[in-house]
Amino acid sequence: MLIKPSSITAGLSGPQMLYQGVALLWHPQIRWLVLIPLCINILLFSSLTWLAGQWLGDWLQTIMTQVPDWLHWLIWIVWLLFIVLALIIYAFGFTLLANLIGSPFYGLLAERILLMESDNSNSQLTTALMQTAWQSFLRQLQLLGYFVPRTIGVGLLTMIISFIPAINLLAPLIAGAWAAWSLSIQYLDYGAEIDQVTLRDLLKRGRKQRWRGMSFGFTVLIASAIPLLNVLILPAAVIGGTLLWSREYRPKL
Repeated sequence: MLIKPSSITAGLSGPQMLYQGVALLWHPQIRWLVLIPLCINILLFSSLTWLAGQWLGDWLQTIMTQVPDWLHWLIWIVWLLFIVLALIIYAFGFTLLANLIGSPFYGLLAERILLMESDNSNSQLTTALMQTAWQSFLRQLQLLGYFVPRTIGVGLLTMIISFIPAINLLAPLIAGAWAAWSLSIQYLDYGAEIDQVTLRDLLKRGRKQRWRGMSFGFTVLIASAIPLLNVLILPAAVIGGTLLWSREYRPKL
């Protein structure tokens, strides 16, 4: 194995795998596969931040000019609520786009991690670079086909129960559970795709060890909520998810 479980993280597969992913980010054999999507993500992060800031500023300016002076105090309450909503949409959109754009490199990164995990660290990548990159991109599109309609359904459900007293306490739990499950499948899939495991089979394997995978997904979710750190978390989560796949979910040969 690349890294043995530490005494701090032993038994906590989610935090442990993400911790190992962070520890391996600058490993010489995978450094270039981390740096290239990292630079792309920083450019994407900067561009989206600038565009979001411009749009938010224009929107607030328009509202300010249309509201009477004696109601201007209300604008700041609306502004705070809107900022919270914008941050949620921004974080989700960034993660979605960054994973899609970085998927060709992340597929190669997962393949290299599987080789290193099996002590074949001196081996060459098993398939052509362009072939692996293209297959990873197509697999991401397939994942989007699974995630998007179900995310819309979960969103509508949480919106409805949010208006029901007492039951509305379940809304954040439902949304958090779905996000953790989605992220676990997202990052386990890189290793599964390299091993030519279908998405349907991956979902079956994920359900058999649901809580183990969701602990990893929930850890990634928390880390991804921290600004700037989320840029580094993406490749670390790919590494951690691939290690988790290799050690817990991979078909026994």
